[in-house]
Amino acid sequence: MNSVISEIKKGKNFLVCSHVGPDGDAMASTLAMGLGLEQLKKKVTYYNHDPVPENLRFLPASKKVITELKETFNFDAVFVMDCGALERLGKKFAQFHGYKKIINVDHHASNDRYGDINYILSDAASSGEVVWKVLKKAGCKLTSDIATNLYCTLVTDTGSFRYSNTNEHTLKLASEMVAAGADPSTVSIHLFESQPYQAFQLLGRLLDRLKVSSDGRYSWSVIYQKDLKEVGTSYEVTEDFINYPRAIKGVEVAFLFKELPEGAYKISMRSKTHIDVSQICMAFGGGGHKKAAACIIKGSFDDVSQKIFEKVHAVLV
Repeated sequence: MNSVISEIKKGKNFLVCSHVGPDGDAMASTLAMGLGLEQLKKKVTYYNHDPVPENLRFLPASKKVITELKETFNFDAVFVMDCGALERLGKKFAQFHGYKKIINVDHHASNDRYGDINYILSDAASSGEVVWKVLKKAGCKLTSDIATNLYCTLVTDTGSFRYSNTNEHTLKLASEMVAAGADPSTVSIHLFESQPYQAFQLLGRLLDRLKVSSDGRYSWSVIYQKDLKEVGTSYEVTEDFINYPRAIKGVEVAFLFKELPEGAYKISMRSKTHIDVSQICMAFGGGGHKKAAACIIKGSFDDVSQKIFEKVHAVLV
């Protein structure tokens, strides 16, 4: 923490960013960090490889996010939020060298500590929670805009306070954000009740393909590229689709296979019990949390799913 605060104090120009395909925690923690640094009279550039997802564009400062990095940019440090591995920032950042240090702020236990400075709190419910510890230590005031972003990180990464990472501290922190101006109703409507019709068409296909193992302990479904084209949408709308196989009674582990254009599948995993899905994902070069993780595997669906199921069978024994 002290090293992070020292960099904030001596630096003047910062980049804040997170991983490709940002979810609520990634984007909102980036925005909260940027707003806090601006409050401290720092120059801030907000960046992501991908545009802000439509359902997150209500977040304060979301319009400031850019998707290109100019060669003329020169930052004292880059704050990277909610990103377990540097390559997850995308190809454009990999080709960018206009910075002196990387400050890695995260809550994933599987984070590979790629930063010059790493501040990782794996017991935090969200990366937003870690960001607030930094900003609070740096002397930032909790404004309504910062609170709204931080509340969003808590809602998204606790499954609306339903997951096992929700505890007394999490609820107290959420209460603090609401007291500072975050509106739970507004956040919930944008996150969960503003999906386009095409999202439900896609969900119908996912439910049609929903499968449960013979012992009832794991469940899965798959979405193909042709589904996206025929329905006319993108994976942006599928953020919560994994919750459907996860919600089946008796299921301990759920998987959602998403076909990628480059001949691979992204597999999102969720656990309801003691099963550590981050260990499964790490075996395939991915990572995440004990109960929420993901990985990418090249190959056909049959080949990829067989690899996953073999690993799961070994874990469930």
